[in-house]
Amino acid sequence: MARGYGRRRGSALSPKMIIIIAVAGLVLLIGAVFWFAGQAESRKPEQTTITVPATNVGPQAETPAGTPNAPSQ
Repeated sequence: MARGYGRRRGSALSPKMIIIIAVAGLVLLIGAVFWFAGQAESRKPEQTTITVPATNVGPQAETPAGTPNAPSQ
């Protein structure tokens, strides 16, 4: 059998191949983040405004001395 045919010495992945795989993984990760952000944006509920009339706003009448300062029910 001839030496070196069909078999490489050392690491199975060259440093160049490791860098290519790392860059491809990084691109996939960034793409997934943008894709999921778009999904969240498209499923966002419609913005609505809820108003509630305010009560007990403004100057209040003075309570007589000796009575608790709590609203009556």
